[in-house]
Amino acid sequence: MYSHHKILASILFAAVTLFSYNAKLILPESFVSNTITFLSIVFGFYLTGLSILFGSNFSKRLGQEEDMRKKTQTKLHTLRAYFKFSSLAALSSIFLLLLLNLMGLTANNEHKLIVSPVSVWIIDICVDQLLTAMSLGLVAVSIMFMSLLFRVFLMHFWKREAN
Repeated sequence: MYSHHKILASILFAAVTLFSYNAKLILPESFVSNTITFLSIVFGFYLTGLSILFGSNFSKRLGQEEDMRKKTQTKLHTLRAYFKFSSLAALSSIFLLLLLNLMGLTANNEHKLIVSPVSVWIIDICVDQLLTAMSLGLVAVSIMFMSLLFRVFLMHFWKREAN
């Protein structure tokens, strides 16, 4: 994976998490279930895309081309790293959202505080808010990497149509 995408993902995760935590967002149960459904479908497309990709001439071509940004690997290695990270982000998001739902930390459950605030040094951290904020940060990162992979497939499709 390229370092600028890692940095962008880290900044996006931190920004969304901090904003969500400071805003004390409470997610509606419908948002949680719709997001889990969306990310599950995206994960299914990742698996389908991988199976189609690795049986195609496109993957053979990528396996022979050196990645200009990372001289130690081919473009296929780079694409595989993006798929791996995207899949992990989507699965982590699904896991955290399911955890929120199971703990009853959604707006439809009247947001019962399950865990009391935890003090770390001088800061009081509200664990349920932190879980909500982290899940939104992971969802944002998942969407970012989904769009990057989508761009790769669109560019491949456009190049194929041009020939």
